[in-house]
Amino acid sequence: MPTHAGMPIPFESEQQYMATLHGSHRLLMKGSVEAVLARCSRQLSAAGQPEPLDGSSITAAVAAMAKRGQRVLAFAIGSTDSNQHQLHPRLLEEGLDFLGLQGMLDPPRPEAIEAVAACQAAGITVKMITGDHLETARSIALQLGLGQGETVRAIDGRSLAALADDALVDCARHHDVFARVAPAQKLSLVKALQADGAVVAMTGDGVNDAPALKQADIGIAMGQGGTEVAREAADMLLTDDNFASIEAAVEEGRAVYLNLRKALAFVLPVNGSASMTILLGAVFGLELPVTALQVLWLNMVCSLSLSVPLAFEPRPPGLMQQPPRPPAQPCVGAL
Repeated sequence: MPTHAGMPIPFESEQQYMATLHGSHRLLMKGSVEAVLARCSRQLSAAGQPEPLDGSSITAAVAAMAKRGQRVLAFAIGSTDSNQHQLHPRLLEEGLDFLGLQGMLDPPRPEAIEAVAACQAAGITVKMITGDHLETARSIALQLGLGQGETVRAIDGRSLAALADDALVDCARHHDVFARVAPAQKLSLVKALQADGAVVAMTGDGVNDAPALKQADIGIAMGQGGTEVAREAADMLLTDDNFASIEAAVEEGRAVYLNLRKALAFVLPVNGSASMTILLGAVFGLELPVTALQVLWLNMVCSLSLSVPLAFEPRPPGLMQQPPRPPAQPCVGAL
C-alpha cells in the first residue's frame, strides 16, 4: 500500500509483515517466519557478521518454539544504495539479512478454557481461526480443550487454498484449527460451514474480519480492541473481549427461551378458552357468558400476575448439557 515519507508499512494479514525505514538507507522488517525468510538471502551471526542463510535450522527452531505454544516473530534488516524518502514494498522483495526470532507466550484465560468445555457440553462446536503458526495454534487448541483428547485436527491457509469447494466444506466440518488464514479464507470458511447446515457465530476485531462477520449468522465484534468497521459489520459487541461472555450469553438465552415457552403454555390455554367461550356464544346466538370487563380483568390481572413468575424462574440444572434446538423449530409448536 502507498506510504508517506517516514511512515512504516503497517502489518496486514495479506502480507504478514510490517517494515520501517530508518534514515534513507536502513530497512527493518518483522512478521511471520514464512514472509520474512522468503525475503532473506543471508543471516547475521551473533557477532553481526553476514553468513549463509540456514533455513532448515531456523525452521526447526520455529517448530520447537511453536510446539511450546509460543507466538513466533521473525526479524530482518536490509539496506538500499539510493537515498529513499518513501518506503516501498519493492525494496523488501529480496536481499534482506535474517536477524533472529522472538517467542511470546499468550496462554488462554482459565475462564476461556471453562467456557469452551461448557460450549462443547451444550453441543456447540468451537473452532479456532488464527494467523499464528500451525504448531502454535495446535498447542493453544490443546490447552483450550479443542478436538478429541490429545488429537487436534489443524490445517493452514496454503492447504486450504488448494481445496475445491466440496472439499472445503468437508474440511471445515472436521478440522478444529485453521492457521495462517487469509481474510478471504475466513469468509470462505463461514460460507462452507453454513453450506453444511451449521448456524455460525463468528468473532473478529479487525477491518479484514468485517466480511466474515457480516456473512455469519451471528457476527460478534470485540468491543474494546475491535475496529469501528468490525463493529459496524457485527450483530453483537463483546464489551469485555472475553470468550466466556459468549458462553454466559448462550446460557442466559436458553433460560429466557425456556421461560418464554412456560409463559406461553399458561397464557394460550387461558386466553384461548375465554375467546372460545365468547365465540361460541356469538355463533349460537346465546347471551355472552362473560362481559367485556370480565375478559379484561382475566387478561390484565389474572393472566399477567400468574404468568410473570414463570418468566423469571431460575435456570434449571443441566441447561447447558442439552443439545441446541433446530433453528426451524417453532416456539409454539415445541410446547
